[in-house]
Amino acid sequence: MNKMRFIDLHCDTVVCEVMGNEDSKNLRSNPTGMLDLLRMKEAGCLLQCFALYIPPMKRIASTTGEADEWDFFNDAADCYDRQIAANTDLIRPVGKYADIEKNMADGIMSSMMTIENGEPLNGKIERLDEMYRRGVRLITLTHNQENTLGYPNCLEPDAGLKPFGIETVRRMNELGIIIDTAHLSDGGFWDVVKYSTKPFVASHSNARELCPVMRNLTDDMLRAVADKGGMVGLNYAADFLVDKTRYTYCADIARHARYMADKAGVDIVALGSDFDGISSTLEFGGVEGLDMIEEALNRCFTADEVDKITHLNALRVIKDTVG
Repeated sequence: MNKMRFIDLHCDTVVCEVMGNEDSKNLRSNPTGMLDLLRMKEAGCLLQCFALYIPPMKRIASTTGEADEWDFFNDAADCYDRQIAANTDLIRPVGKYADIEKNMADGIMSSMMTIENGEPLNGKIERLDEMYRRGVRLITLTHNQENTLGYPNCLEPDAGLKPFGIETVRRMNELGIIIDTAHLSDGGFWDVVKYSTKPFVASHSNARELCPVMRNLTDDMLRAVADKGGMVGLNYAADFLVDKTRYTYCADIARHARYMADKAGVDIVALGSDFDGISSTLEFGGVEGLDMIEEALNRCFTADEVDKITHLNALRVIKDTVG
């Protein structure tokens, strides 16, 4: 078993692999997926952000007036809670930085509940407080569709946050929920820079200059993240690393890391795999191959800098935002 040292800001395993399949799949052992708890432990994982991906849904009002996305979030959160509760010998949920410290001292991995797509809020700010009570500590404001907070880069790159999006950013700052701009429009990104008083993240994005997809960040965006004290999680998707390819090489992940560090400082670089949310063929297989990524980083950075990328930067931002 390796030293616990890897923090990953984003994976889709709960919803895309386990939810709806709990009779045959679970977080503890899922060899057909990119990630499971046993492989995470062996690889040396310290903390995993498990995203509850909220897919696009037709809005159909129920008898209570709630949108389907809110019900889906609660079902996904229930699945997450069951899976973590069944595996406390390996992993425990965290709500504060001190929880991570305790888990590390006990040799137990940490799990953070996150949401990909803020649409379950549906204009109701009180739902954000309920999400916090359920354990949510990071929210990706949009996915690939317009929602009540703002617009995705794939549809309206110049559009900013909606008024409810600005209200949500401010309340997330107050509660201690990390703001995630992955998928968000460029205009929305700059509104987060303007309105957030705390560090924010792009949990699974790379450098747009090296790979010109809109989900990646420009040099100015990288510097803005740095100025706010935030971080960018390196996305392992092949077509976010090299234009029009399906195969992910560790060297390309390291190349984006080096570029981002050169443009905005090593303190912004983190890991954001997008495990089980991407279809790329990975040179390193899955979570079991994180040491191969670390080796590639070691060829571009000092040992202390690699520690920042693998976990220290993430720990700093969690401490500064979640508390």
